[in-house]
Amino acid sequence: MQDSVQREINLFTPNKRYTGKIDLKNDDIRTIDQLNSSTIYWKNPAEKSFDDAILLYDVEVSLHGAGKLASFNKLQIRLSDIIFFSDSLKKTGTDAEKMRAKTLSTKAKDELAKAKILTEMRGDSFFFISGTFHGLFKNKTKQRYFALTSVKVYEIVRTGDKWERNEVNVGNDFIGVAANHIESCTLSDYE
Repeated sequence: MQDSVQREINLFTPNKRYTGKIDLKNDDIRTIDQLNSSTIYWKNPAEKSFDDAILLYDVEVSLHGAGKLASFNKLQIRLSDIIFFSDSLKKTGTDAEKMRAKTLSTKAKDELAKAKILTEMRGDSFFFISGTFHGLFKNKTKQRYFALTSVKVYEIVRTGDKWERNEVNVGNDFIGVAANHIESCTLSDYE
């Protein structure tokens, strides 16, 4: 049996970015499947203190627009506070999994669609996210996180009586958006 592996991930909360590594049972598991799982994998479950948290190793916490805040060997982050995430993978899934997904998508007549999302306000900021997805949006949002590709993310921050719009470099073309943080959205066919 293969020992667990680690994958780099970026977790975004209002005004903060957590960059670190998570434990996975094996390298074939997609990050979004891990975070949508009813039981989050911990290599050492005895370290777990929150039921709804993910454990990061070699963590760097940075503030949007202000740089590094702190570093930690280990840090737990509650899943309910994560607005979206990205990982270090450029490609996901095995060839068999990709073939299966393509077949299922064709049978279900999944269409590529665009989404523009406004997250709820937390503190003095919220996110404006645009991207594309496959399938029915209603079904996707029943999961904890759902995938968007070809993304653009902006953090809108109130500073005094003014608003600033800052583009967020998510480090990848893919993000997983927390369905429970969506305040409003608009959907359109992909053109």
